[in-house]
Amino acid sequence: MEYPDDRDGRETDPCPGIIGAGPRTLALAGALNQARDAFKQAVLAVNRNDRERARRLMATQGFPRLHFKQLYRHQPILLRKPHSIRFTWGATRSIKRISRQEAYRRLTALAGDDPSPGYLRQLELLAQHPKDEPIAIVQDLKPHIKANVCWIQGSGRDRQVIRKMISAPLAILIPLDPGEVLPEHSAAYPDARKPRKPRADTKIEREPFLPSIRGHRYCR
Repeated sequence: MEYPDDRDGRETDPCPGIIGAGPRTLALAGALNQARDAFKQAVLAVNRNDRERARRLMATQGFPRLHFKQLYRHQPILLRKPHSIRFTWGATRSIKRISRQEAYRRLTALAGDDPSPGYLRQLELLAQHPKDEPIAIVQDLKPHIKANVCWIQGSGRDRQVIRKMISAPLAILIPLDPGEVLPEHSAAYPDARKPRKPRADTKIEREPFLPSIRGHRYCR
């Protein structure tokens, strides 16, 4: 529910796997997902005019490091046992273009009323940045896990194969009777992923000049 002191609250821990469950457990997991959605909607409502208000509110209730992203995550549930589940890894990079004014707003919101020397230095660099040049907010997202799920129905000419890819940050719950074996499955590991090729059209400086908000200059 909470992230430790040495971790970024935007990072999430993957907990992949497959768990066989009975009807009651599957129903409870569905209710948990509904509760997660309700909590997320409540947070969005509280944060409508102030994106940090919910975090401050929860801190007053004894939860200063509540991990909102992990609390929002759905428990994957399959209501029919599949023939196989194959896990795979993917990674993405988020790049958002913002104005100098927006970068200033984000920095000052983080710096507070008594900014540290590090924030003052970033504000100084931002003041020197041309007004008409945008700033790239770059985030290398943590590798995420997906599962390729396969069901096989019928046989012979009536054989039908149904495939579906689902997000699997948490263990997938499937209906399973006591003593029944899990479906065929295989795991994938982050180190086995092919290295990401740099884009040929990249025009962003490698190092951020506003590290607190992951702000990079565009190459001139």
